[in-house]
Amino acid sequence: MKIRKNKQTLLILAIILLPLSLALELNLSNPLIGYCDEILTLFMAIYIVLLFLKGQLYRCDSNMVVLLIVFTVYGLLSNVYSGMAYSWKSAFLDAFLQWKIFIGFLVGKYISMEYSDNHIVNSIAKLCKVLLIIGAICGIISLFVDIGMASYSVDQRFGIPAYYFVFGNSGRYGIIVACELLFILQQYEGKKKVRVYEILALFNMLLTTKGAVYIIFVFYIVLQFIFKKKNENAKIDFKSMIVLGLAGASASTYQISSYLLDNTAPRALLIKYGFVTANKYFPFGSGFATYGSSEAAKHYSRLYEQYGWSNKWTMGKSNGEALNDNYLATIIGETGYFGLIVFLSAFFNIFKQINAIRCDYKVKAICMSIFIDLFVCFIATGITKSSIGMMAFLVLGMFCGLLKNERDVDVAQDAFLES
Repeated sequence: MKIRKNKQTLLILAIILLPLSLALELNLSNPLIGYCDEILTLFMAIYIVLLFLKGQLYRCDSNMVVLLIVFTVYGLLSNVYSGMAYSWKSAFLDAFLQWKIFIGFLVGKYISMEYSDNHIVNSIAKLCKVLLIIGAICGIISLFVDIGMASYSVDQRFGIPAYYFVFGNSGRYGIIVACELLFILQQYEGKKKVRVYEILALFNMLLTTKGAVYIIFVFYIVLQFIFKKKNENAKIDFKSMIVLGLAGASASTYQISSYLLDNTAPRALLIKYGFVTANKYFPFGSGFATYGSSEAAKHYSRLYEQYGWSNKWTMGKSNGEALNDNYLATIIGETGYFGLIVFLSAFFNIFKQINAIRCDYKVKAICMSIFIDLFVCFIATGITKSSIGMMAFLVLGMFCGLLKNERDVDVAQDAFLES
């Protein structure tokens, strides 16, 4: 029992520590704090590998681990083929970091499956309610006065500054708010008082002025209509996919035009040359730590020099802020088309698990909205592979494990009563 409680406490700390580390890193200007997610990933990876070797993972999760192993081996073969990596140390580190979001999902799932109570949900929901209220109050103040929690220059839209609270990035803050709402919805499942916190969460999302966050906003509303009739049996079918596709396109118009269709935008260039790199080293990619990753930016990959980016704004040697700002570009450039297919297969595995959980329709709607947003961010930005992306997958995994556990408990209780 003590070990079980310790694991619950560890999961609570991980969920809180990941966004906290981002806030501290940005506000204290100390990049060393940003390694918090890498350190957590190491311990979490050991836990999952041990479960895998002992045969204690479900088949779907074992398949995910196998896919990740294939992905890693293929990426390292790409390193051998291209010879472009700065060092094997950086290549192995980059390979390990590609596991981050999947490890987070699996750890959240398997720790939460070990108990049937809502200890973690209730513990974190209390904090989430406080943060939503404070966030909304500070957001309103930021509309009129600069209190250092919004961007008033570059990111203003419709005259509204991009609000980010204490997290330095409005897109990441939007995902944190969505996760806060998820915990509160689960705690107040089916109760009317949850509407107050729904409004607060949606208000905070609107203040971010970010299209990526508006995807969560729009999908949450649309999915509620789709899921409400079926409630616990709700799933996304083919018709729902069409509706969601149209909703996603309408919510992402600005991002598509600004980031993907503008040939001068750094993210568009990263994606374009990601495919150029995949074609250049076909059937492999350029290998880990060579394109679009933090390690490639840290050592300024030789590919960037070949592509003439050395003096390009936000992509140069001295100002390469955008070099790690697109996940799709990283995967396609470093591991090629086959690596992308394997990676997306692991991603789709998580989608199927979220789609299969049985819960209140609002909980299901926000879970799926967060996942869809993370997938869109995978295509358009680098948020998915950040500490906030890892936190979100940790939370999604936790709810997949917890809700699966609740369903199994219900089945066991029904069987007991029948006997």
